[in-house]
Amino acid sequence: MFAKTMAKMSSWWIFPALFVLSYVAFVETHGLGIEKWVILAIIGIMIVLERVYRYRHAVSQKAVLVRDILSTAVNLFVTGAVVGFLVVPLLEFVPEHILGRKLVFVSAEQLDPLWLQIPIIMLIVSFFRYWMHRFQHKNDFLWKLHSYHHQVTDLQATNLLVSHPLDFALRNVIVFSILGIIGFNPLAIVFAVPAVQVSGVLSHWGGDVKGGVLNYFFVTPEVHRWHHSATVPEGHRYSVNYGVEYSFWDILFGTFHLPQTAEGPELPVQLGYPSGYVDEPNYLKFLLVPLGLYPPHWFKRNQQPAK
Repeated sequence: MFAKTMAKMSSWWIFPALFVLSYVAFVETHGLGIEKWVILAIIGIMIVLERVYRYRHAVSQKAVLVRDILSTAVNLFVTGAVVGFLVVPLLEFVPEHILGRKLVFVSAEQLDPLWLQIPIIMLIVSFFRYWMHRFQHKNDFLWKLHSYHHQVTDLQATNLLVSHPLDFALRNVIVFSILGIIGFNPLAIVFAVPAVQVSGVLSHWGGDVKGGVLNYFFVTPEVHRWHHSATVPEGHRYSVNYGVEYSFWDILFGTFHLPQTAEGPELPVQLGYPSGYVDEPNYLKFLLVPLGLYPPHWFKRNQQPAK
């Protein structure tokens, strides 16, 4: 009883506590080349804490665990490297051949002061990702890629990085490559980028943690669960809460949804694909079907709407 009481009480501050811990870990390890391992460590902590702060509507993800591991490994260690190799030279072409220099701004001093560059970077990244995410729900081809992420039946740390690599790159890689050619002070990037990365990671936390007033600034699990609702809230065409890290863009553009009850935020009845499709455990199919490359004779019709 005491353990349950402590878990319930601490559920109000564990989100900001883990945010601060994760942010410090990113900043302190900058330049050591272990950023991806820091992300894995944070995911590991989230998995452990999901057992402490048990979400009462949690759905087991064991059936798709292998898929989750493969997708996490690909998006963490392969997608960024491949996209960077292909995209960065194209991005560098613009300032070099149009402006006659490698960066849009000749020096970071042109963007000073440093303290102002940090929030500017955070706003650029979050604004880009909000609209890219929203477009991924509206555009037919991009939705084919992104819809697989919406087949997960519960938000858990294990399926944080379950996205088609192209879908993941559009929302999570390209914008950071763009930052590299603008000419921001490297120190500003060191302090700004972890803030948006941590927010995005913790939004997929499967624990029953409370956001409180933070729900109206950060994309907390309480906010993000509505984005993954199997039923699109009335009055919205595609989805709600498109923000990847901050919810104020949704508030500003009218896509925020977090209904309240006397006990606190209301929770969606069911998470999953809006049309009721079952989750896809086969990573090869997950990878190839949206591109039309999965051989028909390999295809088994296990993607029928749930009855």
